[in-house]
Amino acid sequence: MKDMQAHLEKLRVEAEECELISKLATNPTERTVCQAGGPPPGAS
Repeated sequence: MKDMQAHLEKLRVEAEECELISKLATNPTERTVCQAGGPPPGAS
């Protein structure tokens, strides 16, 4: 159970980081991609 709680906390932190990055993105296209959770344009 602790393993699942640790995994959930990690996902929460990553979601918060994604939200911050999307707010900081200046390019509207990149902002949309960040909010959708996809890779940045041009990423392989």
